[in-house]
Amino acid sequence: FHVMAKPTGSTCNLDCKYCFYLSKETLPKGPGTGQMSDEILELFIQQYIHGVTGPEVVFSWQGGEPTLRGIDFFRRVVALQKKHARPGQRIENDLQTNGVVLNEEWAAFLKENRFLVGLSIDGPRELHDAFRVNKGGAPTFDKVMAAAKLLRKFGVPFNTLTCVHRLNASRPLDIYRFLRRALDSTY
Repeated sequence: FHVMAKPTGSTCNLDCKYCFYLSKETLPKGPGTGQMSDEILELFIQQYIHGVTGPEVVFSWQGGEPTLRGIDFFRRVVALQKKHARPGQRIENDLQTNGVVLNEEWAAFLKENRFLVGLSIDGPRELHDAFRVNKGGAPTFDKVMAAAKLLRKFGVPFNTLTCVHRLNASRPLDIYRFLRRALDSTY
């Protein structure tokens, strides 16, 4: 049993041209722009931990962009997980992010709390920046690469997630080589 939580709903700091999820903010009864309240967060953590019968409980934090909830939200997450964990259970967290807001404080927190990070990057600069832009339309490649460098510096394990789109679909070897050589991505 595995659940992905979206603590920011569809709210994101990017405006990726292929994103199907951004439009969900405006759907009637859709996820909107709301944020998970502290009360719902605690109920979710408590019920999820108690619903898992195995020795490992994995929380997956997705979005929109989950880091927009701020680092204090994730500090509460870890504290609540410790509060509700049963003896012998191992609690793990993974975080899918575009990396744009990651800084040294985030990297230290992620390392200290053993988060596995999924870093979204669509390949080399020209392929990534073709679609993965900020709200002002500016490219994000340099910020994502800086996030990868920061994660490596702090020893935070990370994987990469690449969306396949009309520009990069015809260049699988270029993308594979970039991910392996420039980012040392193994997953």
